[in-house]
Amino acid sequence: MPFAAPPILVLSLLLALLAGCGRGAAPTEPGAARDAAGSPRSAMDTDSGSHQDAATDAAARGGSYEFEAYAYQCNGLEIAVRPGDGNLTLILPERTLVLPQVESASGARYAEGENGFWGRGINSGLLTLDGEDIPCQLDRRATPWVDAQVRGATFRGIGQEPGWHLEIHPDRLVMTYAYGTERAVAPNPGAVADADPAVGRGDAVTESHTVAVRVADRACTDIMSGETFPATVSVTLDGREYRGCGRNLD
Repeated sequence: MPFAAPPILVLSLLLALLAGCGRGAAPTEPGAARDAAGSPRSAMDTDSGSHQDAATDAAARGGSYEFEAYAYQCNGLEIAVRPGDGNLTLILPERTLVLPQVESASGARYAEGENGFWGRGINSGLLTLDGEDIPCQLDRRATPWVDAQVRGATFRGIGQEPGWHLEIHPDRLVMTYAYGTERAVAPNPGAVADADPAVGRGDAVTESHTVAVRVADRACTDIMSGETFPATVSVTLDGREYRGCGRNLD
């Protein structure tokens, strides 16, 4: 069986509805980069006028890529959008809508009937739901988690100093480290018995890397954000250990 988190941390797969959607850029700003914690950044964040540490800024640019999905807060309503080829999948708490792209004088607008989403740069948008307009702001902290889930990951872990993140997929482990500039991919090796039943283990070896992952059902606080997660994560990559926190992607 594939390696997963401990049994008490049951991993769930994303709804099959999303599996067939194509990769897309942000509503109006493709190539959004991650910062050291894995959060999306706007073009303003990555230009020469950024106030961030120069080394961190350069590393983030080196690890840039297009997210497949973005999280937004819309007056207390949490939504996710996934731009596709000429359409956008709008993921709401109670339903999922696929909206075609329509003409717009500015930004990227997707609409059908009384529902729509108008991207006004990566940082903001306008949600139209049953005819009601609701302003939205990008949720930077949630976006990397939503994006990983859309791409099929069932668990995600993060750590700091240096920044790294781990994704566990049914078929592979993906470790991104050195503030997003390096990545190691290994087949999901399957679960290995551990003396502690609250610990899930997986060990993988490829031609390039040796990876060992431990996920423990113990609360963990991220040292950068202060956010508390239900799992403690340890990744040993080529002999170097990375410690951090994580959770299942429900």
